[in-house]
Amino acid sequence: MALDDMREHLVLYGYYVDDWDWDFGSFWNHHYVLDEEYISDACSTTTSSQVTTIKFLYPFNIKKKYAIEGVIRGQFTMTASGATSTFTSYRVTVCKVHSDDTETELFSTDWVTINDSIIWDSTYSIGDEIVYPFWIDALDEEILDENERIFVKFEFNADNNAYLLHYNDATYNDITVDIPIRT
Repeated sequence: MALDDMREHLVLYGYYVDDWDWDFGSFWNHHYVLDEEYISDACSTTTSSQVTTIKFLYPFNIKKKYAIEGVIRGQFTMTASGATSTFTSYRVTVCKVHSDDTETELFSTDWVTINDSIIWDSTYSIGDEIVYPFWIDALDEEILDENERIFVKFEFNADNNAYLLHYNDATYNDITVDIPIRT
């Protein structure tokens, strides 16, 4: 089967759903999801996670066979909680997981060095929010099949006061990933 040269853009938003989970490959009881739309504001969701390695799964089939090729772009939002945070670097990686549990890194920003302080305002108990954009060159196509799913892995170097925001709210789009797909 030949893949067409035309690209579609799969625009995904990341959030955490409390009362629903996904199981696929190495992901079991997984609540971090990428989806093409936000769900109702009335759904129970978690708005932020303390930074560590966080994986957002797109748990759905796209086609029987498709390719990722082009420029992957997106953004994520960081905040501080409890005290001012120091955020020194991050890495965003688009990966695939196979139904046999195998995870493979496909495309990455590599480590991006920054040196940002995210301010915590103790008077109002609120942290600054900083949006970080990213671009990943996916020049060499990667072909996926129906036994594989996409996930995006966020890795951070920051202190314990740094949090990744993932509100279920279309107004701010805390986590957005635009993946070019050829089918």
